[in-house]
Amino acid sequence: MENSKLKICSFYVSDWHLTAMLLPFIEEKTEKGEPLNTILEKNITYNMKELLSRIKISDRIKAQILKIDWKNKNLIKYGEIRKFMEKVTKNQKTVTIIVEGKKEKIEYINKNIDKWMQKQERKLKRKEIKIINCYEVTEFNENLQEILDKHDKILNTSGIHEIEELYSGYEKKRA
Repeated sequence: MENSKLKICSFYVSDWHLTAMLLPFIEEKTEKGEPLNTILEKNITYNMKELLSRIKISDRIKAQILKIDWKNKNLIKYGEIRKFMEKVTKNQKTVTIIVEGKKEKIEYINKNIDKWMQKQERKLKRKEIKIINCYEVTEFNENLQEILDKHDKILNTSGIHEIEELYSGYEKKRA
């Protein structure tokens, strides 16, 4: 089996919306014992703590979610991404990385992740890597088609979906 990479996009309008939108997915993955990693432009630690204090889920799951690094990371350069990827893929079959930031930063991070994955192709056999790119809606208008075309699926509060399920009439442009 070759390695697989799944790119998922998501859109949010505020830090609170980002936190609330991600939480059902994070809770599900945490319950399954799947590790989650983050490369965030914003620090959403406060939002995550506050939201978790107001909802009903087990204290064990809340504690595990709070162990995830919700602080901002300024990982931009290839060397920084390389170190991060080596750390998060070590001893893990499934790796999920939540990337949040401005469109330009997300694209740069993804370019460096792709570059690292190409260089590590043999080491990554039998690994599944999911990259969830979270875009702030207020940052762009006309780029939605371009963003959707670069992703395989889309995430919202109800989970991961085919893009066509949420955007009727959407057709992926082929390169």
